[in-house]
Formats: sequence, structure tokens, C-alpha cells
Amino acid sequence: MQPILFHIGAIPVRSYGLMMAVAFAVGIWIARRRALKQGLDPDVIIDLSFFIILAAILGSRLTYVIIHWPHFQGDPLSVLRIWDGGLTQYGGFVFGIVVGILFFIKRRIDPWLGADLVTPSLAMGVALGRVGCFLNGCCYGRPCDLPWAVSFPPDSAAGSVYGWTAVHPTQLYAVIAALAIFVIVLVIEPRKPFHGFLLWLFVLLMSIYRFLIDAVRHYEQVSIVYSGENFTFTSNQLLGSILILVSIGFLVYLSRKDRARRASVPAKATP
Repeated sequence: MQPILFHIGAIPVRSYGLMMAVAFAVGIWIARRRALKQGLDPDVIIDLSFFIILAAILGSRLTYVIIHWPHFQGDPLSVLRIWDGGLTQYGGFVFGIVVGILFFIKRRIDPWLGADLVTPSLAMGVALGRVGCFLNGCCYGRPCDLPWAVSFPPDSAAGSVYGWTAVHPTQLYAVIAALAIFVIVLVIEPRKPFHGFLLWLFVLLMSIYRFLIDAVRHYEQVSIVYSGENFTFTSNQLLGSILILVSIGFLVYLSRKDRARRASVPAKATP
């Protein structure tokens, strides 16, 4: 764990903030290259990225603050200290997707074509962002005795709860899952059945892996919706369940819409 990588003078460069910046930069680079290959103006991605970054940060922070509001009541200004961590992935994605769709509509670009174009960037962004979580020591798992379990120092978020007890490296689980999704969407892309398929496949797979990982991730009591003897259901698993249903709904809707469009196109007469 290395929450502060180095200092520039008296200014600390935090690993979480740096990895978030790297995630956005790499995502923009990937999307621009993909735009060029598809005959779109790559500068559109630069314009889009400005709005997406604002929406993702605002959405993820707002969702986190709402869920963890008791922690912020005594110090409202701490809401602004995002460099210390405290972002909810789902909030960032929902805000980002909505803003991105509206942006493409405004630019008169097929919004689902545009969404598919940036989907690999989203997956890579998640992977790099979770590396920042690991270095920062946040988003950690519950204790386990697996060979790959990791221990965090007592002055970290995980250490303040579990001490030197080894825990699931849930951040790295997320890195592996996001990289796998990145590869999956690129492999499937040449055979995708309709525009928008990659985006909602990504949301579906992301929500499934988050639901599974959250089963071994540590959550504070404020984030637990239900707790039984052998089962705990968190607010993020609730959001993930909703997004699973939403993504399946959009996949069905776009599939039917594409079939209807194909059926309405007159067949070419054979000579």
C-alpha cells in the first residue's frame, strides 16, 4: 500500500488521485484511436471527456455521500476531499452514461454507436482506478486465509478495522474482472448484433462481478441493507441488482428495435 507516492515540494501526490487521472487519460487515448478507425472526428472524444469526467466524479461522489451521510454530517466540507477516496462506482457510471448519451444526441451522432465506441475505455478505466484503490488501501475485503490474502498496515483504512489480519484483495479482484471485460468487448465487437450491445454487455458483466465481489468485501454498517446469520446484502449489491435488470432490459429493447428496423427495410429485388 502506498497512499502517497511522492511529493512535489510540499505537495503530496496521492496514488488514488494519480491513478484516477491515468485512468481518464488512457480511456481518452483508447477512445480517440477507436474514433479514428471508425471514421469519426477524434476531437469529439476530447469534448466528450470533459463532460464525462465531471459527471463521473460528481455522480460517484454524490452517491457515496448519500449512502455514507452520517460520516459527513459533522464535517460537511469533507465532502470535497475526494482525493482521500470515497467514490461509488455505480453513481459515476449512471451519471456518465446519461451525460454521454445526451452528448452524442446533441452532436447528432448515433448515441448507441458512440456508447459502444467508448465502452472499452470504461472497462480499462475501472481496472486502472481499482489499482489506485489498492494503493490507497480502500475498498478492501474481509478477513480470509487464502494464499493471496494481503495485509494492510494499521494506519490504513483496512488496518484500522482488521489490524494486520490478512484480507481479500477485492481491489485486485476488480482489476482482473475489468481487464477480462475489456478483452471480452473487444473480441465480441466485430460480431456485435446491434449498436449499444457493447455498452449494456459491459454494464451487465460489471454489475455481476461487483455483486459477487461484494460478497467478500468489507462494508460499514451504514452500507448494509440486510444482515442475516449467513447472508449480507449491501447497498451496492442492491444497485448492482437494479443495473443487471436495466442492462438486460436495454439489451432486449435494442435487439427488438434492430429486428424491427431490419424488417422495415425493403428487400433488394434479384435480377
